[in-house]
Amino acid sequence: EEGKDKQLSSREKEVLRALAEGLYNKEIASKLQISEKTVKNHVSNIFKKIGVADRTQAAVYAIKHKFVDLK
Repeated sequence: EEGKDKQLSSREKEVLRALAEGLYNKEIASKLQISEKTVKNHVSNIFKKIGVADRTQAAVYAIKHKFVDLK
């Protein structure tokens, strides 16, 4: 469980952060200025690396591991 986020690239961390903020792939793509297809690739890589099945679990992971500051 610990250290899984070490496997994430800095770009994947950005995508995970945006995902946890509730952004859709299209919004993430425009925010990070990459294609939606690239976002989808990042998202599926993130799911594999942190061992989650969906966006909600990924968001929970991101919050738990302090990727996002809850205001």
